[in-house]
This record gives sequence, C-alpha cells and structure tokens, in this order.
Amino acid sequence: MRSFLLIGLCGGLGTWARYIVAKIIHKLFSSTFPISLIFINLLGCFIIGIVFSKFPQQVDSDVKNYITIGFLGGFTTFSGFSADFFNLFNNNYYFLAFLYVFISVFFGLLLFYLGNKCF
Repeated sequence: MRSFLLIGLCGGLGTWARYIVAKIIHKLFSSTFPISLIFINLLGCFIIGIVFSKFPQQVDSDVKNYITIGFLGGFTTFSGFSADFFNLFNNNYYFLAFLYVFISVFFGLLLFYLGNKCF
C-alpha cells in the first residue's frame, strides 16, 4: 500500500512539474509547433535513461518505480503527443506533424541512450 501511495504522489509531482515547465516554455516560445510538450517528453527520455543506468536491477525497485512510473509517468505524456500530432495534422500542417513524430521518436531514443551511457 505504501508503494502504491508513493507512486501516486510522485505521479502528481510529475504532473505539476509538466504543467510548470509547459507554462514557462510556452511563454518563451509561442509557436504552432508543440515545443513545450516535445521538450518535456525528450527531457523525460533523457532522465529515464539516467535512471536505468544508475539504478541497476540490484537496487530497490520501489525507488526506480517512484521515479519512472510515478514522476516520469506524470511528467511525460504519450496522449498529449498523440493529441498534438492530430492537431497539427487536422489543421493541414502535415510536414510539422510528421516532423514532430520524427523528432519525438528519433531524439527520444537518442536522449535515452545518451542518458543511459553518459551518466
């Protein structure tokens, strides 16, 4: 029960962090392209790469779950990624929509790798 509650608490903190970061980035860069969410999701990929390299299997899996399932689960969002893609696509920004997918997938994998190997 304790783990269940802590994962929920960490998820809430991640959600608040996503909201704050999105507001800051939106103020700095107002654009049709979903810069704030792509930044958040790519940062999440980098952080989870670090977590996987720093928390090998032997380390308490609860701590790893608090960070990955809890905080990063609340911080990053695949549903938001999907909504942003279809928003661009439905508004005839086809190139931006597919560029968004490419950047998200390619750089997400690259940043996970870099976080995993560099730290």
